[in-house]
Amino acid sequence: MSVPMNGRSSAVFTVTLVLIICATVFVVLRLISKWGITRKATGDDWAIIVAWVLAVGLSGSVIVAAHFGLGLPDSEIHADWVEPLEKSTYTFTVLYNPALMATKTAILIMYHRMATAHPFLRYASLFVLAIVNIAGVVLTFLNIFQCSPVSAAYSEVPGKCIDIIAMYLSAAPINVLTDMAILVLPLPILTSLRIEFRQKAILVATFIVGGFITVVDVVRIVYLQTALMDARINGSGVITATDRPPNFAYNVSFTLMWSAVEVSVGIMCCCVLVLKPLVIRLVPSIFGHSDFLQQNTQSPQPLLWSNSPKEIRSTPPVPSLDTSDPHSSGSSEASPTSPLTGLKSAFDSPPISPLSPPPPLPPLRAIPERDDDQICDGDADLDFFQMLATEPPPSPSAPFSSLEPSGTRRTSRRATIFTLHSSSEKRPSEPIQAPTQTFLDFVQLKGKVPLTELTAKEAWWPILFVSMLFFLWGFAFGIVNSLNAQIRNLLHYSAAQSIALQDAYWAAYLFGPVCIGYWMLKYQGFKATFMTGLAVASIGLMSFWPSSVLASYPGFLISNLLIALGLSVLENAANPFIALSGPSELSEARLLFSQGMQAVGTVVAPLLAEKALFSGIDEEDLFRVQWCYLAVALFVVILAIVFYYVPLSEAPDDALDAMAARRLFNAGLEEREKTLRMSTRHLVLWTAVLAQMSYVGAQESTDYFWPQLSNGTKPGVDPFWTLIIGRALFTFGRFLASGLTYWGVTPRVILVVNAFGAFTTSILAMVLPQGTAALSMLMLVQFFEAPLFPTIFAVGIRNQGRHTKFAATAITATIPAAGWWPTIAYAVDLTHGTNYRFALRITIVLFGVILLWPVMLSSTRVLRRWVDPKWSKRAPRQELESGVPRMVDHTSRMPML
Repeated sequence: MSVPMNGRSSAVFTVTLVLIICATVFVVLRLISKWGITRKATGDDWAIIVAWVLAVGLSGSVIVAAHFGLGLPDSEIHADWVEPLEKSTYTFTVLYNPALMATKTAILIMYHRMATAHPFLRYASLFVLAIVNIAGVVLTFLNIFQCSPVSAAYSEVPGKCIDIIAMYLSAAPINVLTDMAILVLPLPILTSLRIEFRQKAILVATFIVGGFITVVDVVRIVYLQTALMDARINGSGVITATDRPPNFAYNVSFTLMWSAVEVSVGIMCCCVLVLKPLVIRLVPSIFGHSDFLQQNTQSPQPLLWSNSPKEIRSTPPVPSLDTSDPHSSGSSEASPTSPLTGLKSAFDSPPISPLSPPPPLPPLRAIPERDDDQICDGDADLDFFQMLATEPPPSPSAPFSSLEPSGTRRTSRRATIFTLHSSSEKRPSEPIQAPTQTFLDFVQLKGKVPLTELTAKEAWWPILFVSMLFFLWGFAFGIVNSLNAQIRNLLHYSAAQSIALQDAYWAAYLFGPVCIGYWMLKYQGFKATFMTGLAVASIGLMSFWPSSVLASYPGFLISNLLIALGLSVLENAANPFIALSGPSELSEARLLFSQGMQAVGTVVAPLLAEKALFSGIDEEDLFRVQWCYLAVALFVVILAIVFYYVPLSEAPDDALDAMAARRLFNAGLEEREKTLRMSTRHLVLWTAVLAQMSYVGAQESTDYFWPQLSNGTKPGVDPFWTLIIGRALFTFGRFLASGLTYWGVTPRVILVVNAFGAFTTSILAMVLPQGTAALSMLMLVQFFEAPLFPTIFAVGIRNQGRHTKFAATAITATIPAAGWWPTIAYAVDLTHGTNYRFALRITIVLFGVILLWPVMLSSTRVLRRWVDPKWSKRAPRQELESGVPRMVDHTSRMPML
């Protein structure tokens, strides 16, 4: 039964007209504020004028199209309306990207101009500006030349055209990500400023409206997908200027309307940010200027009171002493006639006895009165960030609080026995933007203490925060694997194409740590690396949006690559962060615990994917899958923002060297120890790299071919539930090993037992007859292999000193072997027909290589002392700071977290 189509033309016409009128009003108000009051024109003013001109043309094309049948079903569109409707639609497609590009350019130029004291915002604005303009120019030319010849796009001339809906959907991630970047970039600066409630309310309202642009973009794409879905159901599945599905003008009408709304709202948001001078001129009390005058005139200042006439003393006698940099935004230099000279002389004079007669005060010059118009003009040069940076008016009880530089804040404390020893030292002022060490008002995080010096109690919360990342990439990996399996079946990908998707994912683990992760970690620290990895992962998740809707194999290939690139950067920082956070003797226990959280994600993700998201997926359900990835991408962005505000500790090279030196001293070793005629440090690191490469290859060779191996060991069994049971055993194995290392079991023992167990169960799974026993051995492989990765990692980076971050990168860069070895196992499968258990030969060999590593570490006294964690124990920090000589106690236990 067909759904009746009510005409949308009136709604499209009205909404588009109202919004462009509002945008025009805001542009006029902006020009009055900037050119009429401040009498200063800047680059963003000219950009917003260009954006407004293009927006008028864009909205005009939508209004004209609505007049000629946009929003009506085909049966109600007259024949003589078709050509003007097509011309209007073509005009819209040509003007949309330039209008949006000009609007975002105006906002980003304004960010760059305002953030003179914030280099990160300046460079980030330039980076986003480059993306916006490159994408805008490319999309504009694609829309102009969407048909060959060009006239085929708006006339009956025959020609060949590209799929315009597919093009808009492909550009959707760029639009959404740049919208989110524009919304998020200034938040770290704005949230760190001290502002009054009214100004904060204006700030929040402005950015809520700014976030509405992203919502509009999402709504616009929903209607695009509706048009595409209708084309796949009722047409050829391709939408071009010459091949449109039935009722295309009806289905696409709200898309055009919301596109015009997006541009108009963006122009209004850009204009609101610079309307302060006009608002102060019209309503001065909204920013507190009237209160400022009233408060200061009512504040008695007998020190500077004179016998001047009342009209001269109508202004506040004590002005604020601005000691900030005269070149900084919003600062002003004291005039030569300022009474501050007399005030300074009074402060510089020697102390006077209370019994002496008071000396005469220095003569004061009259301070000219400032009216509201002058205040407007004085503040007119302040833009939005500068307005927020303006300090609140001083209270009467603290008349000299303004003597402090405007860019700093001073913490006053009562002197105690704990602070007297440093009272003679000059304490530098803390910048306003410095993050507090209190997060969420109740969690105390030690952001200034090096990771290697954190106590067990101090390391608890950082470990939990970062463990969220472990769960995130376990969950993302499980979701990606499940979706790839469903898409492989739905789109009938060959086995080679499926292997290529998997290899693209793992190949990113070679480029991410080496090209991004190591350099960010070395020069910017853990927090910046976490945020970079989350940002890249969100781009990859967002790219699944058009890939799933368009069912594009290259799109899925690129999406896999980008997601893994972000996760690899995260893993490059997260593993050493956990290993270094707190007592060094418990590095393995902490990392096993956090990697256990990652294993939990690999259990939860397949259950959610197979039973809720991707159950019985068909081509139409691919439209539904995108919302899952959009939600996860937004969550990742929010998580990156949270990590910005969490004051995490870092691990400078000096602290890493000190930790390594303490361990070697306790173990009776030297830094230049040699084993087998080579540096012990190099030997342990590069053999750890080989062991880790073998582990990831063995694990992924088993996981990738799990359905075939399950049915090979016991025909007819459900591979999904056997995998869930196997991963549950995997999770339990990591938590169990974490507890064992916490209670003193040497990591070498853990490695020997588990590598031997994985080696043995792999052999039994291959040679036992088909049945429950062989399947049980296959699932036990998951249990025994679970502790190997985190234990190898923690042991491999021990005693590396300032080279710890390089060692972490080298070990992380072995993960691409997870793509190489399954490919080799696939070649083995091809040579043995249907007996997939022969592929376990690769797994057996790799577990055998891993087994040799802990045996080697146990072979000499130097290697045992080099890797055993008991030599890492240190005295409490109070003893370290006091400098009292101490003996290292190797019998006491310290809590893990």
